[in-house]
Amino acid sequence: MASSMLAAIREATLADADTVLDEDETRRAGASSTQEDGAMSKDDTPAGGAKNAGISQAEHDAAVAASRAEGKDEGAREATSRLVTALGAEGVKGDPGRMSAALDLAEKSPGMSGEDVAAFVTANVAAAAGQKPAADYETKRLAAAGLAQPGPRREPGADRSVLSAAVERTNKRR
Repeated sequence: MASSMLAAIREATLADADTVLDEDETRRAGASSTQEDGAMSKDDTPAGGAKNAGISQAEHDAAVAASRAEGKDEGAREATSRLVTALGAEGVKGDPGRMSAALDLAEKSPGMSGEDVAAFVTANVAAAAGQKPAADYETKRLAAAGLAQPGPRREPGADRSVLSAAVERTNKRR
C-alpha cells in the first residue's frame, strides 16, 4: 500500500503503462527515431530552416544600419516640418509669447500635429499688446547702425575746448 495519495496515483498510472508496453514491445514500422527517443531534433536548427536563411551576418548588419539611418532621417524631417508648421502659422509667427508657447507645447506633446499646436496656441495664448516685433526690431537695428556711422565733419573753427581740456588732463597723469 502507498504511503501517500501521490504515491498511490503514481503506482496506478505506472501499472497501466507497464501493461501497455507488454502488449506492444516492438517498435511500430512508421515510428521514427525522434519519436522513439522523445526529442524533436538532434540539432538546434530553427523551424524555418537554416540559421542564416540566405543572408550573411554582414549583409544583415548593413541592412539594419541602413534602415536605422533611413528611419532617423525620416523622423528628423517629420519633426522639423511639424515645428515649422507650428511656429510659422499665422497668428503665431512674429509673436514671441505665442512662439514660446507653441514651442513648449510641441515639445511636451509629440502626438499633436503642427496645425493643432498652432490652433491651440492661437486660441489660448494672448497676442502681444499692440507690439509689432518685426517693426520694433528694424527700428532698433537702424538706430544702432546709425551710432556706428561716422558723423558729419566739423568746422575747423568749432569750439574744441572740452576736448582739449580732456586731452590735457590725460597727459598730466602720464
